[in-house]
Amino acid sequence: MLCDWFKQHGHHCVTAVVADFPRAHEDVPQFIHKHGPDVVVYDVAMPYASSWDLLDAIRSDPSLTAQPFVVTTPNKKTLEEAVGETSALELPGLTTDLRRILKAVEAAGRSVSTP
Repeated sequence: MLCDWFKQHGHHCVTAVVADFPRAHEDVPQFIHKHGPDVVVYDVAMPYASSWDLLDAIRSDPSLTAQPFVVTTPNKKTLEEAVGETSALELPGLTTDLRRILKAVEAAGRSVSTP
């Protein structure tokens, strides 16, 4: 759904499901490098704690320290019960939420392309 929304607004989008990677800690950073995105949108899904731990591991990869991430989740309350307070954006139920996520992605992208 997010990818379709981004494409409708002129953005190129590549998707992957972390569960499809046999060695997520190694394969996800390789996937990111292969596609060279301006922004990575990472959806923290169930099980929330392990999905969050994987995100931390990916973001701590030295080759990705400058890579902007926008973090989304289908249930922010449950995520935060599992891992504590986060800056994750709750996945959209309404078009206004999609616009908020698109704005976050565009802002993160500008921070990369603007010196």
